[in-house]
Amino acid sequence: MTWKQYVLGAACAVALTQGDLAYAQRADENAVTSAEDAFGTRVGNEGVGLYDMRSARGFDPQQAGNMRVEGLYIDIQGMFGMRLTKSSTIRIGLSAQSYPFPAPTGIVDFAIQLPADRTVISPQVTLNAPIGMNSVVVDVSTPLIGDKLGMVGGFNAFKSTNEAGTKSKMLTTAALFRFRPSDNIEIIPFIFDNRAFNNQIAPSVFLAGAALPLKYDRDLFYGQEWATRKLREQNLGLIVRSALGVNWRLQTGLFHTEQSRARNHVVFFRNTQVDGSANLDILRYPRHYHGSYSGEIRASRVFTDGKFRHTVHFGVRGRDVVHRFGGGQTLSFGLARVAVYRAIAEPTYTFGVRDEDLVKQVMPGATYVGQWAGVGELSFGLQKSFYHRDFGKEGGARATTKSQPWLYNGTLALYATADLAFYAGYTRGLEEFGTAPDNVVNAGEPLPAKVTKQIDGGLRYRIIPGVNFVAGVFEVSKPYFDRSPANIFTDAGSLRHRGIEISLAGKVVPHVTVVAGAVLLQARVSGPSVDQRLIGRIPPGTPPTLYRASVQYDFASVRGLSVDVTGEINGSHYANRLNTLRVPSTAQFGLGSRYSFNVGATRATLRAQVQNITNSYDWQVDGASGRIYPTQPRRYTLRLSADF
Repeated sequence: MTWKQYVLGAACAVALTQGDLAYAQRADENAVTSAEDAFGTRVGNEGVGLYDMRSARGFDPQQAGNMRVEGLYIDIQGMFGMRLTKSSTIRIGLSAQSYPFPAPTGIVDFAIQLPADRTVISPQVTLNAPIGMNSVVVDVSTPLIGDKLGMVGGFNAFKSTNEAGTKSKMLTTAALFRFRPSDNIEIIPFIFDNRAFNNQIAPSVFLAGAALPLKYDRDLFYGQEWATRKLREQNLGLIVRSALGVNWRLQTGLFHTEQSRARNHVVFFRNTQVDGSANLDILRYPRHYHGSYSGEIRASRVFTDGKFRHTVHFGVRGRDVVHRFGGGQTLSFGLARVAVYRAIAEPTYTFGVRDEDLVKQVMPGATYVGQWAGVGELSFGLQKSFYHRDFGKEGGARATTKSQPWLYNGTLALYATADLAFYAGYTRGLEEFGTAPDNVVNAGEPLPAKVTKQIDGGLRYRIIPGVNFVAGVFEVSKPYFDRSPANIFTDAGSLRHRGIEISLAGKVVPHVTVVAGAVLLQARVSGPSVDQRLIGRIPPGTPPTLYRASVQYDFASVRGLSVDVTGEINGSHYANRLNTLRVPSTAQFGLGSRYSFNVGATRATLRAQVQNITNSYDWQVDGASGRIYPTQPRRYTLRLSADF
């Protein structure tokens, strides 16, 4: 018996033999039935909707700093722990209305997993083939001192096969406590730790001209055994919520997040020809460190007067960030061929001086929300951002930049009927834009903060109770970063994303739940680089159309049994900066089933899925770097979860 069979059998035995402790926690996780719209919901291992924490309206919310935990600002430097979270939701368009201190391109809001009122042990085993994550998870939720103190803890050990046949091993541990000394005070500290152990790195393929390479075996490993990545990610947090009198509420979130890479390689296949021949370069960095202290203090006051409800928020958000990066060396190994393994002896690298980037930002502000029952609501907010950045070589002189813009937002929603609402909003923010990609001179350098703007509007119509249709338009304006003729990643002009987004979510007929959406996006670049024809007007890696749908059917004759179908279609888009090469449109479909059942007082769910059922082979493009890679092949997932 293999270890996979042993673990799966043990988990089944645990799920089916435990009896007197039952409290649904992980076994009932279902993203389709949990989603209120099609803009992005993640529950447990699965997500549905158009957007996620790395992509919304064509941008990256995490890179832009639009992350929240229980509505409170956090600056995340790595991965935020799934062992601590119940769900994550993309707040965009109407769902972002009246949200305190919003930001362009939406907000990713994590809901944390609070302790249950009785002891719940939730094991989960996941098996994937031929690629994907094989994992063993155990979560524990228990009261420690009555209803005053409770705890959530867990671990996730997994071994996976990833893109280009690479292997990885990771271990995640987490713990959260909830202390309620009185009915008016709640104190929640938590810790999350994730470690990757010398994971293999998939090569990065860059094209020589305006032609895609021939298709190759997607499962074949063609990197180097020694070109690995070792990292540690950690999140520490403290959330305090208290009621001050009848109408005042105080919320505080203090967080420390960090990512440290002790070993870090990047494998490049440059100037790749149609036949797959390319120049092989391998970059190695010294230890990199990215750490941040961040948080928010917010006091809120509610006033009511008949049909009117007024809420004011006074808050301060801030962060103190340290980046130490760069200093790597790239060695060339001559001609090679994509998807053809060639063993190379590990060379000796000589590291240079690392760069150091120090950012401090404080943002005091106030927000007002007015609600008129049955008529509509109005909100507006004002913040002042004090941004300070020191950048230079570690131990050397640094260049200082400062910015103190006013940031503001306003929203309006009108209820035409009990079922129909119209909305509009404007948001101005200050955002950083991640780091320069690995294939440029200033690789890894954090990009400067710039002012961004967003305007949107639309309608929401409740077709029947529980089924909502949302249609909206938006325009987001941001600076555009690209490679200069000297291969420096820098500000190259302005980027405008203008689009239409549509959402339909809910139980449309008995036993059928739908989460479906579409985005029609027009992305355009303007500025000197476009005028001089150094780059095209359309950024690469940005599909003009995206359609996603998830449909679940619950069998009336077999309680707990359902089947689901997923589909995703991406429009054809440019694969290079000059707009001379396009990748074709892509379409992928999946099929799954779920069986939830009880054995005594134990709740369990068996989940089976097939993704990319047609085994389609398509190309994808990383817009910032120009890297191309194939879609993942057909893959199978089997997952057993239980709460006992």
